[in-house]
Amino acid sequence: MKHLAIRLRKFGRICPIAGYKEEAIKIGALVIVMTDRGEEIGQIIGFERGLPHTVSKDVRLKKVLRYATEQDVLKAKELIDREEQALKLAFQKVQEYEIPVKLVNVEILFDGQKAIFYYKLQQEKKSPNLKLISRDISDQLKIRVDFKQVSPRDEARFIGGLGPCGRPLCCATWLDKPKHITVKMVKEQGFSLSPLRTSGICGRLMCCLGYEHEGGAKEEKK
Repeated sequence: MKHLAIRLRKFGRICPIAGYKEEAIKIGALVIVMTDRGEEIGQIIGFERGLPHTVSKDVRLKKVLRYATEQDVLKAKELIDREEQALKLAFQKVQEYEIPVKLVNVEILFDGQKAIFYYKLQQEKKSPNLKLISRDISDQLKIRVDFKQVSPRDEARFIGGLGPCGRPLCCATWLDKPKHITVKMVKEQGFSLSPLRTSGICGRLMCCLGYEHEGGAKEEKK
């Protein structure tokens, strides 16, 4: 029996669903769902060996409303252009208001009622007051606007990319919570600290150094 879930449109968020039998639902189909944020679009997916670690912690699924129509699919595609325009506007406003933040990405919910701008603070400065810029952007886009601060690791997860191993970043594919890697863990594996060898694109120590450290610890116990 497969474990069923919904993969939401942005950032690969996965929300488990219950109360549905595999034979009564179309795996792979697009559906409109209600989450604690509003109406969203996603795809029904199934897992043979249980749900992955990427089960969403910041979005909760309330119910599946219906299968997506052709109009819904077209609307979802249009959101990509809307997000691109919204991000351009936000970049302009950040410069205009001289706010020390770096915009990472934007997400407009399927119902078109809310835009979430993800940002990172620059140079470890204090969180700025974003009320004025939020109101300004909201008035121009005619949509509710929220700003959400993210960490450097979150930035890498949202943008994606390839690690030094040549594979897609763990945080952008399957790793839900980045591991806490310490300098001690790196040195115990015989590595010298080097931005090119031990740091990921987020600028933090690579999460995979934790896998090697765990493997070494298990070997020592044997």
